[in-house]
Amino acid sequence: MRRIVCVIALFVTFINTACALELAVDPNPQATAQRLNDSYNRTVNDCKEPDTGATRGHYYCSGVTLRMVNDGPFLPWTYSPYALQTGATSWTWIRKDLSISVLAHPAGFVLNTPADAQALGLPALDKGWTCIYTFDGFTGPDRNWYGCGPFNDKSFAPPTQPSTQNKNEEWAFGTCALQNVTNAEQWKQKYPGGPQQPIQTTQCSWNAEVPAQWDAMIAAHEARATTTASDYFAERKYFNEFMLKNLPGSDGSEMKRYIAAIIYLPTGAQNFGVRGDNGKAAAQQSGIDNARRFQLKLYQEGYAVPVLRIDFSKPAQQRFSYNPVDQFVWLGEGSGVPRQYIDSATWSQFTDNVTGQKVSSLKVIPTARGKTYQVNDRKAIYLELQQFKGADKQWRDEEKMPGSMESQLNCIINNYPDRADWNLEPFRPLVSASEAKAAGCNPVAK
Repeated sequence: MRRIVCVIALFVTFINTACALELAVDPNPQATAQRLNDSYNRTVNDCKEPDTGATRGHYYCSGVTLRMVNDGPFLPWTYSPYALQTGATSWTWIRKDLSISVLAHPAGFVLNTPADAQALGLPALDKGWTCIYTFDGFTGPDRNWYGCGPFNDKSFAPPTQPSTQNKNEEWAFGTCALQNVTNAEQWKQKYPGGPQQPIQTTQCSWNAEVPAQWDAMIAAHEARATTTASDYFAERKYFNEFMLKNLPGSDGSEMKRYIAAIIYLPTGAQNFGVRGDNGKAAAQQSGIDNARRFQLKLYQEGYAVPVLRIDFSKPAQQRFSYNPVDQFVWLGEGSGVPRQYIDSATWSQFTDNVTGQKVSSLKVIPTARGKTYQVNDRKAIYLELQQFKGADKQWRDEEKMPGSMESQLNCIINNYPDRADWNLEPFRPLVSASEAKAAGCNPVAK
């Protein structure tokens, strides 16, 4: 198989001749952290679509959009049953001029702004954003229109005509304008909070594509320096809620292509119970441990992005930071992160008994972690090996059947788990798992 290295802005993508994505790697995590810091500190309120000049909401070219989630037996970017009922997922938007310093969970993932992604030639998530709440909006299926409608109003339906004119006009909508709330002062008067009118369930939603409504959201959020027990989240240090319509015909798997980095909060960050958790209190989870597992799960899906720390105790210019010791997967030679699974991989040659030709063999020595996690993390092991040695002439020229090297690795792990080394030959054919086992993991062409 010929392997082509395609450079797209800050990302490197390895593809085979069939153009199937194998591994997308961010080789410059420090630049990713800097880009997010720049976005966080960019207080621009007049975002425009570069090709049409149409007006967009603040998220389009400034601030940072993130989603915090807990770890569990699922992929963190896929939709939960509750999100499927709602038709949307909840995000948070932060920027230098917001005092948000508390997030819902200790770890999650973050997006590039659509403007930054487009400038880098990367996938830009610029459609499906519906509304944003000043504070947590207690969203769920009891708020129609993807979590943006009035609470417990099943009859509510938004106007049929779009309220904005841009590429997201089909989805952008908010109830604030319908309730004659157009600025922060009106918001404060209408939603004073308290046990009879808790802000979570009564507040209106702002249209995701109207800049003036973003300005009002920021001003209303910053005006609440304190809160009461009945409005626990309605204080300026707490997160807002930014709604994204579920991607059509997807379980959320398409979201992984938009993820710029995995993020985590310092030790001690709170972990809040959220709707959809069956009313159970959230158990405390470690931000860095969750972030590393998220990074591994994404890596095994073919995307290698950095783990970044988000620290609200640091100056705004240092909100996001990269540290090699935080990483669980190898991001490449330039990242400062050592390989996690592969200790060494050395080429040699031998004469094939069948063809009489000299062929190459790769002797792979796994690390202790590689041996310990060889069954559960086999995809990550293969991806790290592929990134480490996949561009070598022997692999590039001799693997005539793409997938043969991975098939041999899986065969050895499945059938010879105690082996201290793995010998892989790229010339071997790609066969079924049963055929590979019968051949002692050394299949030959028929």
